[in-house]
Amino acid sequence: MTTLLPQRGLTLPELLLGLGLGLLVTAAGLSAYGSSQQTWAAMAAADAVHANARMALHTVREQAHLAGGVYLSASNSSEGGITVDLSPTEEAGQAALAGVEGSKYVESLRLGHWHAFDALDCQGNTSSTQATVSNHYKLNTNKELTCKDLNLSGSTYQALAEGVEDFQLRYAEANPSSQTMQWKTADQVSAMSQVMAIEVCLRVASINTVHNAKPNADQTGCQGEALAADGRVRRVFKRVMTLHNRQGLMP
Repeated sequence: MTTLLPQRGLTLPELLLGLGLGLLVTAAGLSAYGSSQQTWAAMAAADAVHANARMALHTVREQAHLAGGVYLSASNSSEGGITVDLSPTEEAGQAALAGVEGSKYVESLRLGHWHAFDALDCQGNTSSTQATVSNHYKLNTNKELTCKDLNLSGSTYQALAEGVEDFQLRYAEANPSSQTMQWKTADQVSAMSQVMAIEVCLRVASINTVHNAKPNADQTGCQGEALAADGRVRRVFKRVMTLHNRQGLMP
């Protein structure tokens, strides 16, 4: 015959202890989940900031490399043969490089090249019938870096990148007589034809706020300003872009 042992339930203190441990485990799990969600949101915001800056800087760099370039053009001679001519570096009245110094909504950059050299403008259009492509970059009040071909009829400014809070430029002007270069703002440059490189600075912020995002105290904006602490991820990007077609300015 099997003898049944008496069954004994949990006491109230044991139940309370188990419930407390369960609550602690649940709270720890929720805290870890919330922390991982914040980390993911911060990483996604930082990735979007870098993607916007990368797109804007890539477009400006490509057009800067084309600025003032020459090309070979074949033409029929009066004797029925074919001659090959070298185009001038710039069209009269259409400088390959121009800039305006000012506040973030005034600062602007214009980069030009021959349409026959490369038909693409900053928006990817090729339909211009003008001799030159003249890309103009500036910020709009929606915090977007925009551009358009000034020579393309009916063209409107289109956004290249969003979240751009500031857009600033400097120009490396060569002095052949002293064999030096000096970084200047647009209003300080005496001759844009002597500029060999441009420095583009973008301050880009995330569109959405991130709860634990804090500005880096050691980092400042394009004009030396402190970065705002409003929960948005911010990065400052500076790139120096050589104007390839200005090589040879210095003897």
